[in-house]
Amino acid sequence: MPTAEVDLPSDLEVEIDRLVDDGEFFNRKEAVEELLSTGLNVYDATSGSDEEAEMGEFEADMRETSERSLGDEYEF
Repeated sequence: MPTAEVDLPSDLEVEIDRLVDDGEFFNRKEAVEELLSTGLNVYDATSGSDEEAEMGEFEADMRETSERSLGDEYEF
Protein backbone atom coordinates (compact mmCIF):
# COMPACT_ATOMS: atom_id res chain seq x y z
CA MET A 1 0.00 0.00 0.00
CA PRO A 2 1.42 3.42 -0.91
CA THR A 3 2.16 5.80 1.92
CA ALA A 4 1.99 9.57 2.09
CA GLU A 5 3.20 12.15 4.52
CA VAL A 6 0.80 15.01 5.22
CA ASP A 7 1.25 18.14 7.30
CA LEU A 8 -2.01 18.85 9.11
CA PRO A 9 -3.03 22.07 10.80
CA SER A 10 -3.12 21.57 14.56
CA ASP A 11 -6.91 21.98 14.72
CA LEU A 12 -7.40 19.03 12.33
CA GLU A 13 -4.93 16.93 14.27
CA VAL A 14 -6.80 17.67 17.48
CA GLU A 15 -10.12 16.78 15.82
CA ILE A 16 -8.74 13.45 14.56
CA ASP A 17 -7.41 12.67 18.03
CA ARG A 18 -10.82 13.52 19.50
CA LEU A 19 -12.58 11.16 17.07
CA VAL A 20 -10.18 8.36 18.01
CA ASP A 21 -10.56 9.09 21.74
CA ASP A 22 -14.37 9.08 21.38
CA GLY A 23 -14.20 5.63 19.81
CA GLU A 24 -15.30 6.70 16.33
CA PHE A 25 -12.13 5.08 14.96
CA PHE A 26 -9.85 2.37 16.28
CA ASN A 27 -6.67 4.41 15.75
CA ARG A 28 -5.29 7.46 13.91
CA LYS A 29 -4.34 5.43 10.83
CA GLU A 30 -7.89 4.15 10.42
CA ALA A 31 -9.29 7.63 11.02
CA VAL A 32 -7.09 9.29 8.44
CA GLU A 33 -7.75 6.57 5.84
CA GLU A 34 -11.53 6.76 6.34
CA LEU A 35 -11.67 10.55 6.41
CA LEU A 36 -9.54 10.89 3.27
CA SER A 37 -11.60 8.26 1.47
CA THR A 38 -14.87 9.94 2.45
CA GLY A 39 -13.56 13.35 1.44
CA LEU A 40 -12.45 12.08 -1.96
CA ASN A 41 -15.81 10.41 -2.54
CA VAL A 42 -17.68 13.60 -1.67
CA TYR A 43 -15.36 15.68 -3.81
CA ASP A 44 -15.85 13.33 -6.77
CA ALA A 45 -19.62 13.37 -6.36
CA THR A 46 -19.80 17.16 -6.22
CA SER A 47 -17.22 17.97 -8.86
CA GLY A 48 -19.55 16.88 -11.70
CA SER A 49 -19.13 17.45 -15.40
CA ASP A 50 -18.63 20.70 -17.27
CA GLU A 51 -22.25 20.53 -18.41
CA GLU A 52 -23.43 20.29 -14.80
CA ALA A 53 -21.21 23.22 -13.87
CA GLU A 54 -22.68 25.31 -16.69
CA MET A 55 -26.21 24.42 -15.56
CA GLY A 56 -25.26 25.45 -12.03
CA GLU A 57 -24.07 28.83 -13.30
CA PHE A 58 -27.25 29.23 -15.38
CA GLU A 59 -29.40 28.40 -12.36
CA ALA A 60 -27.50 30.90 -10.21
CA ASP A 61 -27.92 33.58 -12.89
CA MET A 62 -31.65 32.89 -13.08
CA ARG A 63 -32.02 33.17 -9.31
CA GLU A 64 -29.99 36.39 -9.10
CA THR A 65 -32.40 39.32 -9.11
CA SER A 66 -30.31 42.19 -7.81
CA GLU A 67 -29.56 43.48 -11.32
CA ARG A 68 -33.02 42.84 -12.78
CA SER A 69 -36.19 44.77 -12.28
CA LEU A 70 -38.83 42.94 -10.30
CA GLY A 71 -41.56 45.43 -11.21
CA ASP A 72 -44.24 45.29 -13.89
CA GLU A 73 -42.09 46.88 -16.56
CA TYR A 74 -41.01 44.61 -19.38
CA GLU A 75 -38.25 45.27 -21.85
CA PHE A 76 -38.13 43.58 -25.26
